[in-house]
Amino acid sequence: MAMVIVLALAGLVIQLMQGESTGIEFNAFIAPFIFVVLPVMALVAAFAVLFETIPFLAGGFGNLIYFLGFIMLFPLIDKLIQEKPAFEPLGLGLFMHDMQAAVLKIYPDYSGGFSLGSGGKTIIGTFKWMGVHWTPDLILVRFMFVMIAILLTLAGALFFDRFDPSRSKPKRMKIIVSLPKPAKYSQSETVSIPQTLSQPVHLTTLSAPANGFAFMRVLISEIKMLLKGQRWWWYAVAAGLIIAALVNTPENVRTFVLPFAWSWPILIWSSLGSREIQHNTHQMVFSSAAPLVRQLPAQWLAGFLVTALTGSGVALKLLSVGDRVGLLAWISAALFIPSLALALGVWSNSHKLFEVLYITLWYLGPMNKIAAVDFLGANSSGNIGFFIPFSIALTVAAFIGRMRQLQN
Repeated sequence: MAMVIVLALAGLVIQLMQGESTGIEFNAFIAPFIFVVLPVMALVAAFAVLFETIPFLAGGFGNLIYFLGFIMLFPLIDKLIQEKPAFEPLGLGLFMHDMQAAVLKIYPDYSGGFSLGSGGKTIIGTFKWMGVHWTPDLILVRFMFVMIAILLTLAGALFFDRFDPSRSKPKRMKIIVSLPKPAKYSQSETVSIPQTLSQPVHLTTLSAPANGFAFMRVLISEIKMLLKGQRWWWYAVAAGLIIAALVNTPENVRTFVLPFAWSWPILIWSSLGSREIQHNTHQMVFSSAAPLVRQLPAQWLAGFLVTALTGSGVALKLLSVGDRVGLLAWISAALFIPSLALALGVWSNSHKLFEVLYITLWYLGPMNKIAAVDFLGANSSGNIGFFIPFSIALTVAAFIGRMRQLQN
């Protein structure tokens, strides 16, 4: 609501700057904020509280569920706008329905179109709109969303454990403790202790065999950390998507299977670049040997291998049918996804930015067939002329961001 108050104040300033009317009817101005915006904000806040109190919805998985649920509301919103505009949560239907009635009185041949913003088109006429007539029934319907918000918040209270770990089910852990065997000394054997610690200490360098294959060990460790905590059903779904790619037609594989195959590991990719800060291990990681030329490339490569593995069924299918365009788009996307995750993770120190941005691109491009952002090539050539150079730029940005972290 703090943001809404700022928006309301900005609306008053804009009205005075535009100079259409210097007189402000405060009740008419503030009514939409109270009857439309307030119920929506209450509903959003209630969902936020509910999600944070349910353990499996409190993290990145909950963010994805909320985003996908919001997208799935659009068909319902369109239907409510036409039939019951007052019940449409965002309140856009109220304004559309009322404005359309006002336009029809002046322009009988009005076709019913509605657009937010001019879209670059020339305005050919204006009309006078007196605003929504707020009846008690209409206000009651709008505040119904506030009541729903209260019920959701009370539902969240049922899951809230007051930060008491005893109310949560403990995880079963296997702990193996190996105690060193006590040293055996004979009665005549003595242990000498230096009398002073001011003696110089000489450190010897690691031998070549002890330091060999360091990058490979770091890479294996990064892969283990990426996949750590995944349950058996996660691997089962990933395997099912690989099988689905092998048995479907190339068109279905590019249009449907690939987008879902490369949305499944989103919570794995989102940890790239930010894991050290999130788990407060950056002091150890950044002080290790060659963190910039060893650990960061290994992290990117681990993300790339996970990407390639989960999309391997699609690659094999495209290769078997000789779909070079689709295969090039696959390679471009396989490079782009870990590069985007790594750069956003390093610069934001959080997993949330990647999750929000990636699922937005995924929804606009592959799912809604906007070729400019169809980085998977689900319905286009993948725009590889942009995404491959962009992937390189993102990787460079990740290195620059990590250099900045190391200096700090």
